[in-house]
Amino acid sequence: MLSLKSKIRFRRRRDRGSVLITTALCIVGLIGALGLVVDLGRAFITKGEMQVYTDSAALAATMELDGTTAGLQRARDQLAANTNKWNLATSAVSGSQIQFSQSPTGPWDPTPLTANRYLYARVTAQAPLTLFFMPAVTASQPALPPPSAFIILSNPSLNVSGDSAAGQQAITVFHDGLLPFSPLAHNATGPHFGLVPGQLYTLRWASNPQVDKNVCPGDNSQAMIDLSSAGGGSERGYIEDTSASVIRTAIESGYQTYTVEVGGTVNMTGGAKQTELDALINRVGQDTDPYSATYADYVDGGHGNGRRLVPVPINSGYPNYTVLQISAFLLEPASTYDKGGNSAWCAEYVGAWVKGAANKGASDSGAFVPRLVK
Repeated sequence: MLSLKSKIRFRRRRDRGSVLITTALCIVGLIGALGLVVDLGRAFITKGEMQVYTDSAALAATMELDGTTAGLQRARDQLAANTNKWNLATSAVSGSQIQFSQSPTGPWDPTPLTANRYLYARVTAQAPLTLFFMPAVTASQPALPPPSAFIILSNPSLNVSGDSAAGQQAITVFHDGLLPFSPLAHNATGPHFGLVPGQLYTLRWASNPQVDKNVCPGDNSQAMIDLSSAGGGSERGYIEDTSASVIRTAIESGYQTYTVEVGGTVNMTGGAKQTELDALINRVGQDTDPYSATYADYVDGGHGNGRRLVPVPINSGYPNYTVLQISAFLLEPASTYDKGGNSAWCAEYVGAWVKGAANKGASDSGAFVPRLVK
């Protein structure tokens, strides 16, 4: 029989063996848990990368929507042009899809039969994230049925998705950004209030306007000349402070001294203010396409950055000067503007204006801003 000392030494050796086995098992468990944390962390990072991709792609696509099939195609092209990547910014996103809708809640259609009033774009994409630890840990669980374990092991990846929708959402209040001119409405009926897209209308009236002489084509009638002078001959179309320097700043950078909103009024400012022409020419020169003669040429060329496509309030004229709509006008090439006080300054009426876009919006008229809705 073993002596007491021998029994104690045996028990100690046995306990040390148990501790070693338990420690080894714990280390294996800890490594497995650490592996799960690594895979889950990579999944969360990939999820963020995919969301950045779909957010940016949806916003970029939304800005191309202009109510035409060409606009839908430009929106699709934005997916191919998107440079955001995943896998720690090393892998390009492939297999993304885009759909369009007239409503922020759908229904969504990848190929609408008509582009009119399709204001929203939805982008979805998936990334096949390779898993390093989860398949092995999952497969080692005795409760997991063999078929599921086999599927995981033969395809150790996780599809991480991104899903974003953006749209052109109407804005009616402007604290800054408007060009300091206000063309006159021809009637009180929306959406265009008598203005015709593609026609030239008056930003600044000549000091002595006369039919067929010094009036912009869209306003070339005695009725419009009478309306322009009903509040006094000094009213020329400016809506900012009487300071010429303030108006120049407003033309070049969209500075406003007061808030303008649809349903409110604009303050008409008098005087010829010849130095404003320099600011107008500078604004045209801020565009990467300062030369296209018409909006159609501007869009077809595809080189503009939108600086010539300006938002201005359309008002009802004397006596209330009520803002009926805020819409987009395209400034003419600089060579068409005359510095003489008896010359009119014209701009082409386009329709809906979208902040930051180089083309009109998908609605008939109004002002819009691209925003994520999902």
